[in-house]
Amino acid sequence: MMLEQQLLDRITAEDRDALHDVAHLLRRTEGAWNRIERGKQAELNAMHHEEGSLALCLRRAQQAVDELIVAVQGAGQVPH
Repeated sequence: MMLEQQLLDRITAEDRDALHDVAHLLRRTEGAWNRIERGKQAELNAMHHEEGSLALCLRRAQQAVDELIVAVQGAGQVPH
């Protein structure tokens, strides 16, 4: 994923830390979801299935934040 240089120039260390926090919370959320028995998960997903299941949404969100973390690596750091 390529981000515009103008955006990368504005990314701070705090922004990068926030992305890592988002990734951590998504992993915790996925873990909480997985504590629900699979059969019940399937029933819950059947009730919420317009654009995709909760599990699919969590996976997509995790993939997106992981890609953003990689894309902003090194942004906002002062060169030595």
